[in-house]
Amino acid sequence: MLLVPDASEQEIAATAAAFLAAEFPLARLHGARADHDRLGEFAALGWLGLSAPEANGGSGLGVIEEMLFFYELGRVAGPVGVLAQVLAIAAAGDERELCAALIAGETPVALVVQRSEEAGIRFVGAADRGYALEVTPAGATLFAVRGGDCTEVPCLDRSVRMHTGPASALEQRLHVAGDRLWYRAQVAVSAMLVGTAECAQDMTVAYAKVRETFGRPIGAYQAVRHPCADMAMRIEGARCQLYYAATALQEQQADARLHVDAARLLADRAAKANTDANIQLHGGIGVTEEFDAHLLLKRANLLWRLFGASQHRMRTLLGLDDAAEGLAHGEDA
Repeated sequence: MLLVPDASEQEIAATAAAFLAAEFPLARLHGARADHDRLGEFAALGWLGLSAPEANGGSGLGVIEEMLFFYELGRVAGPVGVLAQVLAIAAAGDERELCAALIAGETPVALVVQRSEEAGIRFVGAADRGYALEVTPAGATLFAVRGGDCTEVPCLDRSVRMHTGPASALEQRLHVAGDRLWYRAQVAVSAMLVGTAECAQDMTVAYAKVRETFGRPIGAYQAVRHPCADMAMRIEGARCQLYYAATALQEQQADARLHVDAARLLADRAAKANTDANIQLHGGIGVTEEFDAHLLLKRANLLWRLFGASQHRMRTLLGLDDAAEGLAHGEDA
């Protein structure tokens, strides 16, 4: 296994980073629904079909390239809709007409975060057109959405649209059995979380170099230096595990699923701890509405709740039997 990105993979990451930095600055998230209807920008450059088969109009690349892209997307708290779109393209499989529409960004996809007959549905994304995707350890299901039955509700991350409605608002379009897409989703979300954690670290370090107290940059003091080092250590551990998990999944290693679960757990912890520390180390300015720090914390909390919960991920790693049911329903303590 080659765990270091090769030249072509590095070029993909660098190209994605340049595009995202130019078109999706973090400050955009101060505007409500800043990323709504921007799928076309990703479609035009081929990012949505990065790992789709060439026969379906994609680039035919793999989990590793997909992971590197989502890592860069996480660094700018990029549109969650891109994640839903890429996973829906994978679920569409050999349905070429549907695949082509999804790759072109013509048919937006929302992401189901809760679905049951009793509690109804909750999903992030647009309800007025397109599809909604649910991914569980048992398989992935693409639904057509009847938007008239859904109600928009507030989301902690105000740049993201969230809707609720009865379970009958979703009409099944296709179903793909098996857990392959579940683990691809875990890798993608883990990559976004690690990217978010790194963005928080960069923001903190940059501030520690210029903010002075008692005539010295605050980065000169242990009370700031040590938490910055802790942030870097969390990222390094999470990134190394993420690279290993993506490589193992792409090469279909026997223990790939174990490594993906471990990568997600470390990514969750890195993003939550780093985005919180970012606010704390900025002092008073860190809690203000106009500053960017809270945007990362809110995005990390949203991503952390996608595709299962850390409590049950840990139970999966420990081999306990009831983990799969909890992952499917996103339960947590």
